[in-house]
Amino acid sequence: MPTTWTKVLFLFHHIRSRHKRELIRSLAEQLRITGICKPGLPGLLYVEGEDAALQAYIKRIKRMRWQSVEVRRKETETLDDRPSSLDKARKLAGPFGVIEVDSSKAMSERLRSAGLADFLRKAMKGPGAL
Repeated sequence: MPTTWTKVLFLFHHIRSRHKRELIRSLAEQLRITGICKPGLPGLLYVEGEDAALQAYIKRIKRMRWQSVEVRRKETETLDDRPSSLDKARKLAGPFGVIEVDSSKAMSERLRSAGLADFLRKAMKGPGAL
C-alpha cells in the first residue's frame, strides 16, 4: 500500500522554553517523526515523516502559544510499495525524534548534507515559498 511522505520547515519568532523544546522532541518520538530544531531567535524546526503523523504534529505545534509560528515550506510525495522508496524519501537517518543544533549555520549544514539544500533554499525565499 502506498505511503505519503511529508517534510516541513517551521519558522518561529523564537524557541526558548525548555518545556516547549521537550514537547517538540517527545511528540516527534511518539508520532515516529524525525527532525532537527534550532532553538533561540529565530527558531527553526525541520521534520519529516508519514503524512498523517505530520498533520497531527503540525496541528499540535501550532496549538502551542507562540509569538509567531509559520510553516515556511511543506512538500508531500506518494511513495510506492518498494522499501527503497521510503529509504530514498527519508532524508534524516537515526532514531525517531528531534535533535537540537546550536546555530542556523549548523542547521543549514545538517540539512544540506542530508540532501535538502533545495528544500531549504525554497523555504527561506520568503512568504509564498509554499
